[in-house]
Amino acid sequence: MILFDYVFWAMAGLVLALGVAVGLQAVNLARLRVTVRRDVQRLFEQMDLTLGELRDVSTTVAEGLAAIRDLRTRREVEHNTPAPAAPAAGRSYDIALRLARNGSSREELMSTCGMSRHEADLAVRLHGPGKRSVV
Repeated sequence: MILFDYVFWAMAGLVLALGVAVGLQAVNLARLRVTVRRDVQRLFEQMDLTLGELRDVSTTVAEGLAAIRDLRTRREVEHNTPAPAAPAAGRSYDIALRLARNGSSREELMSTCGMSRHEADLAVRLHGPGKRSVV
């Protein structure tokens, strides 16, 4: 009968230890559930913040692309607009001086040779009819 008592108490201790282990696991699982719930909540908050920042970046990129499109359009318009054909710089001044000597007006020099108003005035003053040529 003594052997039976030892086996009984050993089994009772084992059942008690198993019960304590199961209880501890239940407490750990409850803590884990709370921790996981908190972590998931933080994750969703971070995802919301990231989504907001992504929307801001998307808006900024869209505005940048629109600005680039506007610049390209302006550049194409400027490059497609034919510039007034002006003779080569050295040759146009020679022609302008010859025209000024022959009595051409400032407006004629500006339109024919592509000179500015000040350049044409200077050419007429220095090389106009009745003036001695400096060159």
